[in-house]
Amino acid sequence: MEELQSRLLVWNYTEAEKSRLDDILRQIGAPPAVTIEPGQGRMKVGDIVAGRSPDGDPLVCDEKVILFYEVPHKGVLFLMKFFKQIDLPRPIYAVVTEQSIQWPFHELLEHLIEERDRMEGKP
Repeated sequence: MEELQSRLLVWNYTEAEKSRLDDILRQIGAPPAVTIEPGQGRMKVGDIVAGRSPDGDPLVCDEKVILFYEVPHKGVLFLMKFFKQIDLPRPIYAVVTEQSIQWPFHELLEHLIEERDRMEGKP
């Protein structure tokens, strides 16, 4: 896969939330986030990152997710801390890895939810 520039990918943000997030990103000199469309929900994360068009049944999931693609570790920590200080819903954060970029997004999402629930002690 060709190298793409670093970016944030967001899942399940309303237009207003996404607009607010993009305004905040613009203020700190970062590019706007890329929305993962419901029709991309069953596509591989790498295909979503590459900007391939939605090609499947819409995925429905109420969780909010922000994926960091090729964002340096220092940038991930800065953004996570920064996002906690602003008035936006709390997402599940994840860094796209060499492994997870091969996964269908819905499977990654399922894994992230299970991991979050385990960390929070939910059954």
